Amino acid sequence: MIRFSGFDLTGVTRKLAMLAIAVSLTGGAFATADAQRRERRSDEQSEQNAADRVFSAAIGEIVQEAFAQQESELYNDSITTLNRALATTSINPYERAVSLQLRGRAYYETDRVTQAIQDWTAAIDTGAMLPSEVVSYRINIGQLYITIEDYTRGIASMERAVADGGTEIINAPLARMLAQAYGQAERYREGLTWANRFWALIPAADRQRGDYSLMLFYYQQLEMVPQQMSIVEEMVQRWPTEKSNWQSYASLLAQVGREEDAFEANKIMYINGMLTLGREIEALAQYYSYFEYPYRGALILEREINSGTVERTQRNLNLLANMWRQAREWERAIPVLRQVAQLSGAGDDYLKLAEALYQDRQLSESETAFEDALNRGGIDRPGTAWALLGTVRLELDRRQSALAAFREAARYPYSRSTANGYTTYINGLIRSEGDRTRIRERVRQDECRFGVEDLKETAVLLGTVDETGRIVVNVPQRCSDLYNQYGDPIARVAAATPTAAPAETPDEAG
Repeated sequence: MIRFSGFDLTGVTRKLAMLAIAVSLTGGAFATADAQRRERRSDEQSEQNAADRVFSAAIGEIVQEAFAQQESELYNDSITTLNRALATTSINPYERAVSLQLRGRAYYETDRVTQAIQDWTAAIDTGAMLPSEVVSYRINIGQLYITIEDYTRGIASMERAVADGGTEIINAPLARMLAQAYGQAERYREGLTWANRFWALIPAADRQRGDYSLMLFYYQQLEMVPQQMSIVEEMVQRWPTEKSNWQSYASLLAQVGREEDAFEANKIMYINGMLTLGREIEALAQYYSYFEYPYRGALILEREINSGTVERTQRNLNLLANMWRQAREWERAIPVLRQVAQLSGAGDDYLKLAEALYQDRQLSESETAFEDALNRGGIDRPGTAWALLGTVRLELDRRQSALAAFREAARYPYSRSTANGYTTYINGLIRSEGDRTRIRERVRQDECRFGVEDLKETAVLLGTVDETGRIVVNVPQRCSDLYNQYGDPIARVAAATPTAAPAETPDEAG
């Protein structure tokens, strides 16, 4: 944001002081007849003033000597010379006024501001100065008060000049001086009147940067945001390549709730190479994220991290990883998330990595990352992490491990319902698969029984027998655990075969 940084009255003060002094000197015995006639016509007491505004020969010589010394910049010498004149008992009010004006100038030029103010105030108090001269000197005195930070007296002196001289004496420099003085005195509401008058007196084409800064300062202090916006918009249009103007504009847009316009202003700055600091790029990337353009923001942030403009810190990598996640660019998010997890060692960062790996269907790696996250701890909702681990294990067809994870998840109230639901589902799968196995076995047994009976009938018809005369059938491989080569059920044959008695021990035999 552009801020008001004060002002410098030195050059202006010196110029006006010299001008006023020159007017005073030429307004007396040194003035031309035409100038004296013009002066007499403009003054309400022209006849009396004309009679009074003369130098005696003695004082005139002293004043001329002092003036010549000042022209040669011998200011201290001129002070000594003028002290002689002021010490003269016969000096008249006009001579005193001019002598005080000149000595005040010498004090000013030698940086004795307080003495200059005193002399110029005393010159006014003589009553011998013309109204126009009094106005000029009150303005000069006001400026000098401001240079010594006595803003209240400075303002009073200049406003007294306006009251004496009328509104026709108000020009842009005077209005600006009063606006600046009120600003320095922190009397913003009163000073705004003068700031607005100054702004109206300056043609738009002639306005300089300091002029805009003055107005912006007042609008900032008085929290007049629409007026700030108007000033800054003009500055952007007038100096479109200056970064500070765009930054002020973007800041104001955000302040009034025009966040999307602030985002556009930041984009313009980036496109035009104005954003050169890491924190500026980070802020732009966050704008992209906020307005649901994470892919573009991540591209910019990644490029600036790789170039070194944005520091490769854990915080910035986290921002980049989150933007890739927001864009659902899992493949690009995973390497960054892995870096973040390795840098921080935090369970929460391993959890984010695990989720991204799961989304990218890297299930085994995802399982490992979930386990790392839970082992490291510090996770806000461990129950949810256990439930996700159970889901990964289920997809890897590791049902018992999945059940173990869901049992852990069921320990937490917020994940219990989900965990119990998955547990019921897995147990149902196991039961249904057991039922299917039993049904398939029963069907196989029935098929084998019917098939072997058909084979036995065929063998009887064909007379297929072995050397003992027993019917022999070619039992299918899938039934070989149920029937022997004679077509007899193996289980029944085994049950009918007597078990051999155990051999007698010596004690039993005896």
